[in-house]
Amino acid sequence: MADNCPSCGAPLSETNSKCQQCGASTTRRTPVFTRGGPKAPTPAADITLPCTVPEARFTVGEAWTHGLLYLTDLGLSFLADQDGPWTPERLAAIMPPDPGSPHRIADSSFYVPLNRIDRIQHSRLTTFAVFIRGQKKPLRLTPEGWNTIDAYGAKVGISTT
Repeated sequence: MADNCPSCGAPLSETNSKCQQCGASTTRRTPVFTRGGPKAPTPAADITLPCTVPEARFTVGEAWTHGLLYLTDLGLSFLADQDGPWTPERLAAIMPPDPGSPHRIADSSFYVPLNRIDRIQHSRLTTFAVFIRGQKKPLRLTPEGWNTIDAYGAKVGISTT
């Protein structure tokens, strides 16, 4: 059904809200575009552990530092670039003396076991952080990094939002 411009009488196309001939804007009583249904949630990426998440920013004390996250089936390691370089051989050698308790790996790098992590939250409306025994540890990642964290949380049973 083609409508006509109320100003000049020219036919109106289905996609424009203005007349192509005289430029008068029109008000449509019926929707021109239809929205698709709700988006299906994207499935979590499949990851193999251990793996790394590059370009992570996190706090050590009161200062922000840059580095990477090392994800294992036992816990999460925050590895600062200043303590690196983090080669695959060095990453493989990171084994906590007690996998159930947190400890320092280097001056600005540390390990947190899964039993201490309450949840991981990344939302613009709330916060970007890892909650460790009720304390918030701020964390900034790339979108791909957050997808990896979501897959990690689904794999090891940590709540991610």
